[in-house]
Amino acid sequence: MAALVAVAAAIDVGDLYWLGYTAYWPAVIAMAGAALAASITWRRARPVLALIVAALGYLLSWGAFVSLQEPRMLPAMAQAAVWVVVFSQIAEGTSRMRLIAISMLAACIALEALQDVWRINQSGTPLAVVLFSAMTYTFVPLVLCAAADAVRGRVQLATAQAAQAERLRELDTRTATHDERLRLARELHDVVANRLSAVAVRITAAKHVRKPPATVESSVLDEIGKEIDTALDELRSMLGTLRSDTSGAETTPPPSLRNANELVDLARRNGADIQIVTEGTPVPLPSMLDLTAYRILQEALANVTRHARPPCATVTIDYQHDRVCLRIDDEGTHLATTAPPGHGIIGIRERAALCGGRATAQARPGRGWTVEATLPLYEKTM
Repeated sequence: MAALVAVAAAIDVGDLYWLGYTAYWPAVIAMAGAALAASITWRRARPVLALIVAALGYLLSWGAFVSLQEPRMLPAMAQAAVWVVVFSQIAEGTSRMRLIAISMLAACIALEALQDVWRINQSGTPLAVVLFSAMTYTFVPLVLCAAADAVRGRVQLATAQAAQAERLRELDTRTATHDERLRLARELHDVVANRLSAVAVRITAAKHVRKPPATVESSVLDEIGKEIDTALDELRSMLGTLRSDTSGAETTPPPSLRNANELVDLARRNGADIQIVTEGTPVPLPSMLDLTAYRILQEALANVTRHARPPCATVTIDYQHDRVCLRIDDEGTHLATTAPPGHGIIGIRERAALCGGRATAQARPGRGWTVEATLPLYEKTM
């Protein structure tokens, strides 16, 4: 770009030196230089404005040249301004801008051809000036268009290669993710599912060998068997999801906050005193948010049963227009409130964060523990 400016300026200065000064020709050259500077500055940021400025600079310079009626050359900087914007639009512009730029270049070539016809009719015009002008407006635009098209091809090739590389990276990531999900599915099946199945078989065998009448121990054993069956159903559903197995239907629907009363009943059967309060109007929740709310409530009630003494708590579910708020307040003392949070508390926070919400779990001053989660309803507010 600097070389182009230097050559064009040298040609125009040489024109003044060899052909002499006139009253306003230096002003015409200065105007052409300003058009060239503006075209270079705006060719990418404001391409339409750059085209307009280059076209106006060229037309004014051509009009001054025709009105002068002297054996001079059209200011090279006016031509260079057109070449700069045409090159930029052919190389980097949209299809529409390319067409406009090529049309403007063709119009400039036609004007310069008319200029040479006028020069030929002027007996005092040197032949070298006419030949130089003809070479400038024919050969240079051809080279310009060829170079710009080559640059455009290289840009498109680089863009295509970058897009292909990005697609390959995404494919590698998906493959790695799929392999990791299969590994997790195998581990869950081999470690957890097999152990739970073995326990379920033993409980079933115990049911067959025990004798009436029913006792408290047998009722507890029945409850344990039901919980293990439920856990196995959820685990099988999870394994199907990890393996992306869509060939078979899920054995049970995914857990939902609508089943909060079942979690509360389970906690009560385990010896906890739980009260549930629902505020607002319950609405259907997005599937991911619904499962997240259920798991947070499940973990919080499990912590109340295991750690709170006495195990009593109040569950508040607040349905608002743009969020769902869960709050579990227990009134018991915890044995190690200053200990680092376990995996359950960490999981509560991570689940809430994945839904764009937040969750806190901390001891209250004096007595009790509070778990609070706020989950935004994005699908309702969009």
